[in-house]
Amino acid sequence: MLKRPTMLQPGDIVVERVTGNRAIVIRVVSPEETICRFGDGRFEERFTFELELPPSPLVSFLSFSVSSFLSWFRQSPAASVPERSRAARARFRASS
Repeated sequence: MLKRPTMLQPGDIVVERVTGNRAIVIRVVSPEETICRFGDGRFEERFTFELELPPSPLVSFLSFSVSSFLSWFRQSPAASVPERSRAARARFRASS
């Protein structure tokens, strides 16, 4: 079983715990502080406890799949086929 490193290394991709923004570790100032570059180009110093390594690709894929599947069920369903055909038959009878 692989264990994640406890100390961040330059080049590690990390996730900011509060916002979920991803960043790359540029320099490790001390065991408690790192300098990160965010996607929009900002270089910022962060405390190590504010950052975490992202989940493995498999966990990310499973999380995405499950959330997509659940959101599909949350969408309001369209009128079912029998309801639409009844409405069409009622209009046809009314016009006859």
